[in-house]
Amino acid sequence: MQENMKRDDASKKSGVVDNSAGGFVQMREFYRVNLSTPIEWQLLDSIGQRLDTHNGRLANLSGGGLSFKTNCEAAPGDRMHILLTDLPLIDKLDTHVTVLRSTPLPVPDAAPPAWQLACILDELTTPVRDRLISSIFAQQRLTIQKEQKEAAKHA
Repeated sequence: MQENMKRDDASKKSGVVDNSAGGFVQMREFYRVNLSTPIEWQLLDSIGQRLDTHNGRLANLSGGGLSFKTNCEAAPGDRMHILLTDLPLIDKLDTHVTVLRSTPLPVPDAAPPAWQLACILDELTTPVRDRLISSIFAQQRLTIQKEQKEAAKHA
């Protein structure tokens, strides 16, 4: 099966590979789930002190990282503190992360600038990571159930 997969530089970076059957396969260490929920974050200074608090909107989450949209820029390599609340099976995720990518987003002329930040969850303990992964699968189940209900309504 591996020999049938085409992998270019872009797919290596994204973790998604186009397979010969015309679909896509996640080649990540951890499964990523789309999840739109508020995120609070603060850059950390050189000694780990938290700076100003900013807000954003989570785009996706995995056991190894997360991506979110925000109106405040951060640079790759920056360290930040993040706080996510109301995750299934976990009251909150309160940890430090490292910014992997910072991508400017297109916005209407009158709108403030916006960025998509991709971060690595590089300080999670194994028990916290295990609970996070369980939470992600719980969220995936909820999403599938919701989609099935919607499909049944239109059938």
